[in-house]
Amino acid sequence: MRTVGFTLLAVAIAAGLLVGASSAQPQQQQGSVVKLPRPSLEADQANPKLMAGLEIRKISLAGRDRVYFVHKPGGLGSAAPLLFVLHGGNGTAPRRALQTGFNDIADRDRFIVVYPQGEDYGWNDGRANDASPGHADGEATVDDVAFFRSMIDDFINRREADPKRVYVIGGSNGGMMTQRLACDATDKIAAAAAIVASIPVAIASSCRPSRPIPILMMNGTADPLMPFEGGQVAGNRGSVIPVIEAVDFWRRINGCSDTPESSEMPDRDPADGIRTDVRAWQRCSEGSEVVFFRMNGAGHGLPGRSQNKAAVAEQLGGKSSNDFDSSEEAWKFVRRFSLR
Repeated sequence: MRTVGFTLLAVAIAAGLLVGASSAQPQQQQGSVVKLPRPSLEADQANPKLMAGLEIRKISLAGRDRVYFVHKPGGLGSAAPLLFVLHGGNGTAPRRALQTGFNDIADRDRFIVVYPQGEDYGWNDGRANDASPGHADGEATVDDVAFFRSMIDDFINRREADPKRVYVIGGSNGGMMTQRLACDATDKIAAAAAIVASIPVAIASSCRPSRPIPILMMNGTADPLMPFEGGQVAGNRGSVIPVIEAVDFWRRINGCSDTPESSEMPDRDPADGIRTDVRAWQRCSEGSEVVFFRMNGAGHGLPGRSQNKAAVAEQLGGKSSNDFDSSEEAWKFVRRFSLR
């Protein structure tokens, strides 16, 4: 794995999306570059709070041992729904479990939740940039699509998971990877949700899903790291298309009507200064849907799950909405769909 200084993107994702993680302060700041200590998967695995309810599994793929963490409620039997939850850049899987609260949701609603670990603490989401995650110095590009296909097949071969009910939810770098999987593993995934993430330019031009795929997107209009209007992700780590174009991209892929149903999330926390508009395209091909949460004034963070983030996270990533719980809303969306 490479050992390089992290740009503003990696730092702010780590700080803004890692609720319950270390609140370490920047070691130094030079222009737009801020350095923080790298996370340590080994240290996280030794942390009982982070590892509560998690089982470690491994897969050998292309000469690499890939690791992922599984929470499986007792007494599930066979063929349960399977949800993958992806960490952001500079993140770890055990921290993502604590941040999102999906272990408790899985216990309540009876499904398996998996937290995969990205190589070099990130995902090869398809950005055409050697500095983006998944392009380790001196190593071959990491094939994360193959990693997910292998994990899904393993759960199915073990008769643990229902092959028709496999879902993916990811934030930031994990949200871009989620959309890459929606493009390149459409045959495996029933529905997806991408939080504070747009589509990498290179993926938008090459994406050819084999079928319409239901997708939910949540984006803040004031996100300084994942530009709402498109362009360079903070730290010059590849380009994304504008969020509105990404929503329209999925609407066209899914053959949805032009006019969405519009609503507004209740303003449960007026103090956060954020209001969320919801646009839902429900008349789409093959029963698919596209839903967009436009978080007006929000920055880079997990809605409803960022209350405990460090002060540096808000400084770098902006405010997060407290009007709804992103984990609950994402799960409520994806769980309604299954492969035909």
